[in-house]
Amino acid sequence: MKKLAMALALAAAGSAHAAPVFNAANGHYYEYFTDAVTAQTAFSQAASKSYQGMTGYLVTITSAAENTFVANTAKGALAWIGGSDAGNAVNAWTWRSGPEAGLAFTYTNWGPGEPNNCCGGENFVHINWAGFGLWNDHGGPGSNAGQRNGYVVEYSGSTVPEPASLALIGLGLGLAGVVRRKKA
Repeated sequence: MKKLAMALALAAAGSAHAAPVFNAANGHYYEYFTDAVTAQTAFSQAASKSYQGMTGYLVTITSAAENTFVANTAKGALAWIGGSDAGNAVNAWTWRSGPEAGLAFTYTNWGPGEPNNCCGGENFVHINWAGFGLWNDHGGPGSNAGQRNGYVVEYSGSTVPEPASLALIGLGLGLAGVVRRKKA
């Protein structure tokens, strides 16, 4: 009876999902939302989520291992991920969220014949199309504009500093040491 009440409460809230799942391979958390939303809505809803002080973003997938983890997190269901070619040349895909925002895809797992920019244009990506973990371009200005799927949110705590940032940090610490020695 208690489980039924919890399931009904989740359904009434509009989103059934489990707590974020930790990926030990990269230290990130992932959360699948079953809300049937457009890609644009998935981007904004993902950015409104937080977990343990980390702001969420529509998942960016940069390796085969991460792709498998995300496909499992979405339980094989169609789910939006954070890539798009909107505003770019057709099939010039970039990540539009998270630390990889603005970067071209370095890893893909397109399904057979994808991306194909079908039906008047497809500008977004969902996972688990035509097979476990495969990607498909969908949604956009064409006849697929109203496509609604769940989505996967990724939470990552910190980013790795760029080498130039590390040099600046080192320089700052060195200067702080010099100032401290002069005061002593």
